Amino acid sequence: MSAERKKKLAACITVTIRYSNFEDVTRQASIPYTALDNTLIQKAKELFKQVYTKRMLLRLVGVRLSSLVNGFEQIDMYSESQEQYSLVQAMDRIRKRFGEKAVTRASVLNIEL
Repeated sequence: MSAERKKKLAACITVTIRYSNFEDVTRQASIPYTALDNTLIQKAKELFKQVYTKRMLLRLVGVRLSSLVNGFEQIDMYSESQEQYSLVQAMDRIRKRFGEKAVTRASVLNIEL
């Protein structure tokens, strides 16, 4: 479920990985308050690339959003964010009608290392 759908904005994102030898590595970044999936996914990928330095098997990959506040993001009339919000809202309507797994972003399915 998207942060936008929950009416939450996040200002911090954390990525944690656990290698097969049970070593944990964590990276955290502050971001401007947002609920846009595209922005959050992009930042999570950047942090993952920073923490995944060893070519070892992974046991766990975790992503956490924190510094959450209630509210909505104010967007400019001509910003790219408006298109992203429209996309998220359309995906939420599809999920509500056909189930949570009815639609997903392709970028979530294929992670480049």
